[in-house]
Amino acid sequence: MIISLLWLMSGCALMQPKQVAVKPELMPVAQPLGPTRRIVQQINAVWADREESLLAVLELDAQHIAMAGLSDSGLSLFNLTYDGSTVVSDRSPLLPESVNPEFIITDLQLVYWPIAMLEKNLPAEWRLEAGQNKRFLYVGGKKQVEIHYLSADPVWPKVVELVNFRYHYRLQIKTISYDLIPE
Repeated sequence: MIISLLWLMSGCALMQPKQVAVKPELMPVAQPLGPTRRIVQQINAVWADREESLLAVLELDAQHIAMAGLSDSGLSLFNLTYDGSTVVSDRSPLLPESVNPEFIITDLQLVYWPIAMLEKNLPAEWRLEAGQNKRFLYVGGKKQVEIHYLSADPVWPKVVELVNFRYHYRLQIKTISYDLIPE
């Protein structure tokens, strides 16, 4: 009897409560944006305890967005496509778990897309503001993201810094090349 009770208790001790991962809340992905172009960027992400760097190759037009993330040595880290309704991505085991390709695409849209276009998809409690060479995203009246345009360019700013206060990271984005592709 005592052995049976101990066996039952040891079985209960092995049953751990199921860990439920809280999925971070993403800004809704906006529609693709023309003209047709290919952009190569160096993106440095900084957290309190580490720093990661990747090369992003972005191809976009008015119907789709395609992005590939490469390590500094040229290894594929992720691929992402968006057709205006569905984001599809795959990731390499080399990509740190903390790096979410969907965050990268929404961060890039937050930096480069026209505010009026982004506002169409924002939930009611989200708000975008623009200042001189800056953008801000507020959620529930609290500043969540701040963007600094470090090089003025009306078409595609070449050097940008994004600070995400909500998820505690900083992106430094440097555009290496920006090429319009004839349609």
